[in-house]
Amino acid sequence: MLGIDADCAIEWMAMDLRQLQTLLVVAEVGSLKKAALRLRIVETALSRQIRLLEEELRTPLFERHGRGLTPTEAGRRMIERARPILADLDQLRSEMLSRRNAVAGRVAIGLPWLLLDTLSSRLATGFIPRYPAVNIRLVGGVSNQLRRMLQSGDLDLALFFDVEPAPDPQLKPLFSERMLLVGSRACGYRLDRPLPFTHLAKVPLALPEVEEPFRAHLEALARERKLSLDVRFEVGALQALRALAMNGLAQVFASLHAVRADLEVGLLTA
Repeated sequence: MLGIDADCAIEWMAMDLRQLQTLLVVAEVGSLKKAALRLRIVETALSRQIRLLEEELRTPLFERHGRGLTPTEAGRRMIERARPILADLDQLRSEMLSRRNAVAGRVAIGLPWLLLDTLSSRLATGFIPRYPAVNIRLVGGVSNQLRRMLQSGDLDLALFFDVEPAPDPQLKPLFSERMLLVGSRACGYRLDRPLPFTHLAKVPLALPEVEEPFRAHLEALARERKLSLDVRFEVGALQALRALAMNGLAQVFASLHAVRADLEVGLLTA
């Protein structure tokens, strides 16, 4: 994981709701084996999910003992906060479903290349059953391009990255998360072992296009430190970035949300 000072931290996305659901199930049944059966995943993958979450939060959430797992004080606080969040989402889902027949038409949605693969199918599977009369047009692009299309009216709504919140009243920050430096298994990166920023000057990189605010911000930080970045590839699509990293051709930046599954099975390290 790349370590950056707090004043220049690059924050991006929010905690995956799947983590909260997993946390509640494990706490309820008190056993990884029983939780894995209920969630229909293998026990080793579930154990890795819990460990990654604990590493991300830098605190143990469960006490392990012969009878199973018991939430720690931090785990109990997480559970107390997670229950109303998921309940509110269930209520919101019910309310939206009750109104779905009143919504019809066409909507153009812009997504950054980095998230197009992961979000497009989720958007379709979550949106279409609730709003069958709505036609969705998905547009991929870099953040600055999506912003211009939104301002010109070519898009009805768009999700894009930015380092600093914009003053535009039409834009609303949705979530934030640190970007991780991601490499192959051979890199041996660990979430609980931050790297100095100078490490970036020693490895080949694959970065998004120059129009992406994250790329501009990263290069500005490098210039401030008089570092030269070895950018071998300019790539926006997540699948291409994953392939480059897995094959050891370059190291890439991605959010934990985007590469969690690869980290859990050991295909990538961050």
